[in-house]
Amino acid sequence: MFFQKIKDFPHELKCGIGNLIKWFPVIWKDRNWDHTFIYRILRHKLHLTEQFIRHYGIHANNIQDADRMKICVILLDRLIKDEHFEMAFKSFHKKWGYSDWKFEKVEGESELSRLKLTYPAIKTDEDEKLNQKDFKRACDYEDFLRERDLDYLFSTMRKYIQGWWD
Repeated sequence: MFFQKIKDFPHELKCGIGNLIKWFPVIWKDRNWDHTFIYRILRHKLHLTEQFIRHYGIHANNIQDADRMKICVILLDRLIKDEHFEMAFKSFHKKWGYSDWKFEKVEGESELSRLKLTYPAIKTDEDEKLNQKDFKRACDYEDFLRERDLDYLFSTMRKYIQGWWD
């Protein structure tokens, strides 16, 4: 056992140094602030594994497994970029325009102010009600898009991850 470890040491050292180099940029930028940093680490691991399995995998379904990992990487890219808002609000902004933000003093409160959003296409009280309804619908759609990506990512991983090396 001892002699096997000594024999394997040069290979282990080479792999370890290679891993330090591959992971350094990701770890350097890692913070404990929010979920995107976890996504970035998971994305990097899946990307490296996908490349390895695609090029060096010897099991029967290595290309199919690499393709599934690639899908997970794409989903993680979308979650990291967090463009669900832009996708969900595209038609909302086309209809109502982009909001103008104004802070107004709260009556009777010297230290408080309230954020008021106004949209160029709102002309009547009926427009205001319809705008609020459309805004809620766009928010719900944004949540749906994000949840769909999360569900697809983690259901794919849950279903296939243990067989990606067989």
